[in-house]
Amino acid sequence: MAAQDHQAALAAVFSALLFFFPLLAHGEEPSLEILPSGDTQTKPIGSSIIMTCKPKVEDTKLIKDMQWLNPQNRVIDPLKLVVLPIESTFPGQLKPPMYTELHQDNILSLYFNSLQEEQAGKYTCRGTYANSIYLNKSVTIDTIVAITWDNAPENQYPILGEDFAIQCKVRARPSPLVDWLYNGELIKTNDRYVIDKNALTIRNVQKSDDGVYTCRASVLTTGELKERTIHVEVHVRPTLEEDHPTMVDIIEGEDASIQCKAHGKPQPSISWVKLLNQQNLSDADRFGVNPTTGVLTITNVNREDSGKYQCTATNAVGSATMNITVNVIVKPKIIDFQNGTVVESKEATIVCKAFGRPPPEVTFRKHTSQKPYEKGAQPDDDRIILTNSQDDTKWETVGTLTIHESMRSNDGLYECIAQNAGGEDRRNGHLTVEFPPSFASMTNKTVWSWEQRPVNISCIAESIPNATIRWTSHGDKQIDNDAMIKQLGTGPLSTLMIVPLDRRYYTTYKCIASNVHGTREHTIELQEATKPGDVQQSKMIEITATTIRFELVPPTTHPELPVRAITVQYKEDTQTWSEARNQTWSAEPPYVLEGLKPQTAYEFRFAAQNEVGLGNWGALYREVTPTRTFPNQPKIISKKTEYDLSAFNNQYELSWVAPADNGEPIDMYEIKFCQIRRVAGEWQMLESSCRTDEVKTQGRTRHWLKNLVSDTFYKVELRAHNKIGFSQPGTSKFKTARGIDTTVVHHQGPLISSAAIIGIVIAVLFIIIILIDVICCCANKTGIIYYVCERSRRKPVDEDDAKLGSLYGWRFPLPYCDLKMANVAGVTAIEDSGSGKNTIRLVKHTAIDEKEPLKEEKKITPIIDSGLRRETSITFDGKRSVSKTGFVGKDSAV
Repeated sequence: MAAQDHQAALAAVFSALLFFFPLLAHGEEPSLEILPSGDTQTKPIGSSIIMTCKPKVEDTKLIKDMQWLNPQNRVIDPLKLVVLPIESTFPGQLKPPMYTELHQDNILSLYFNSLQEEQAGKYTCRGTYANSIYLNKSVTIDTIVAITWDNAPENQYPILGEDFAIQCKVRARPSPLVDWLYNGELIKTNDRYVIDKNALTIRNVQKSDDGVYTCRASVLTTGELKERTIHVEVHVRPTLEEDHPTMVDIIEGEDASIQCKAHGKPQPSISWVKLLNQQNLSDADRFGVNPTTGVLTITNVNREDSGKYQCTATNAVGSATMNITVNVIVKPKIIDFQNGTVVESKEATIVCKAFGRPPPEVTFRKHTSQKPYEKGAQPDDDRIILTNSQDDTKWETVGTLTIHESMRSNDGLYECIAQNAGGEDRRNGHLTVEFPPSFASMTNKTVWSWEQRPVNISCIAESIPNATIRWTSHGDKQIDNDAMIKQLGTGPLSTLMIVPLDRRYYTTYKCIASNVHGTREHTIELQEATKPGDVQQSKMIEITATTIRFELVPPTTHPELPVRAITVQYKEDTQTWSEARNQTWSAEPPYVLEGLKPQTAYEFRFAAQNEVGLGNWGALYREVTPTRTFPNQPKIISKKTEYDLSAFNNQYELSWVAPADNGEPIDMYEIKFCQIRRVAGEWQMLESSCRTDEVKTQGRTRHWLKNLVSDTFYKVELRAHNKIGFSQPGTSKFKTARGIDTTVVHHQGPLISSAAIIGIVIAVLFIIIILIDVICCCANKTGIIYYVCERSRRKPVDEDDAKLGSLYGWRFPLPYCDLKMANVAGVTAIEDSGSGKNTIRLVKHTAIDEKEPLKEEKKITPIIDSGLRRETSITFDGKRSVSKTGFVGKDSAV
């Protein structure tokens, strides 16, 4: 065996020698070449590179086992594609970060998809040539790391009052230098700033630390420089306002809102939790939470909503909580309030029970009063006392109104009022104060009748309970058996219907009312009424030629039968009383008789009248009226005692009472007005300023004085005039206003009536409409006139009619214009019945003589426009034309 092995080894050596001899003869040695050339390859990380291992041998087919080894001398696997499923995010083929590929001529390439820093090191390519020669070649890959921001967020948020490290971790090869800038200024390490390898630490962060920070990295050996801008925003932990009430009242049945205000940066989001069951109220029924404003809303508050709630404000840097106790206020509810009854002068008690949370305050108010009762004794009536008794466990209050020695005035409707913070409730109840009959509302003690007139005597008895009534006459005589007396009603209202046939019925009647609390009586007297007595005295106090004013003393009467009128009867001396005239005045003066004759003797007598009738005539008086003379002195109406004030500066309205004319009618008034001034306490008239106006309109009792001087006193003298002369002047003073004033125009005569104004307006409108219609007819061929003319034109006119019209120079629509239109046009229409047909002969007149007929005549047969088509033929013999018209319609045989 040893000999055989030795022979095999020798054969191998011999074969190798045979192989190398040709190479040696050629001068080449087998080797491997790595491209790109160079023992060290410096590449930046992140780049994709290829390293190619190429055999340098005579026959590349003899190369075997080509491999690349990584720095850890592990074989790098050839490319094996990983197929990703379709449902993955990036379906397709995934290549490994480092792999090999064998190419033609046994060339082996090493691929780096993205060179990483940890892939740096020595890589070796090896292979076997001719099964005996082992070849290898190494290359060192050195990585260059550019400045890279490993942990340098562009937005960072320190917390107010705390230390904070602004992160800026930089990676590079060679190692970089890092410094910091704040708003463009270089930061140096001091008490507030600490700069270390990967961060800038700020101690006790303040709001002023907000801003832009720059992290600057540089590599001196490569000259690389990079800056990272970092925005720093100081955040503030949430805080809740301390002035929030820790206890809140809300009302049952209403909607409520509870505020929870928070501060912080960023703005905190607020949530609410009910602590009893840890229920989050953001999605709870009837609750709503606004996370921005912090308002908790509760819809239709229930009693179960009372309890403790927690408000939590949260932002990116923390949270804060606050507990609030919620009390649900239950609105008051009156649960018992009953009517009461008491006897007059006894003690009355009104009780009202109410429920609520908190227990309500209970009071009462009588409906006849505006204010409710106060607690305790009432200031204006210490008989009435109000008390409250509360039960906090049952949330009930019992209010009691006690009335000592109750009176009838305490009877009535009472209102119970229950109030608490949630509102109020009201309920009505009645207190009845029972009392014996009373006739307090009775005012009639005497009733009157006369001449057997039926009369009613009524009695009203006020009482609780209602009283029954019976009647008796004088001496407590029963009235049941008297047919002339009938009782209607037995209480509380009762009426006696009495027919007083004789004087025995004029007596005293007694109304007797009774109930369980007593009996009361009320008497009413029926008396016989008579006419008033004579007028006691008549006296003349003023007389003119046509009027007399009397002073009369009426007769004394019973207050319940007063005198209602006074009648005077008067006649001339030559007349009898049967010819006398009457005039009636009211019972009160003045008593003025007008329309008398001047210078005439009259006799007067007077009578008073009451409800019964007219009394006897009396108080005879005789008087002779004065002769006709000038009117009495007019009386000027003035608002002031000394002088009147005008509302205007240049005019004044003078008014007066028309005086008696003394037998002759007043035909005018003369007004004299002069400026006056006060000198030494006396009024002095300026004669040069006097002016006179005359008012000649009968019945006028006012006049405007115009063109006056402002702020000036005037004196007015007014005299009435009849044909006998002027009256004594009535005088007055007035003063005009200051300043410049616009003259007010006053119409002195009768104004135009409203009917005339309406007529004028209608006429003007009618003319305007006609003008517009004419314009429309001429310009636009529209309007009513155009429609009428066009309708006439649209009537069928025969061609021969048109020729006939042209021949004689006149034309109107035949046979549609009526005979009146023909006459207006200068044509006479003459009826011709000689032919036995309804025909009309038209004759045109000459302009010289209307009576001379034309030689030409036109004879037509009138037809009625019925909408049918017509066929007309005309026969003309030089003197007369005859038109024959036939009708063609849908039912015609033509």
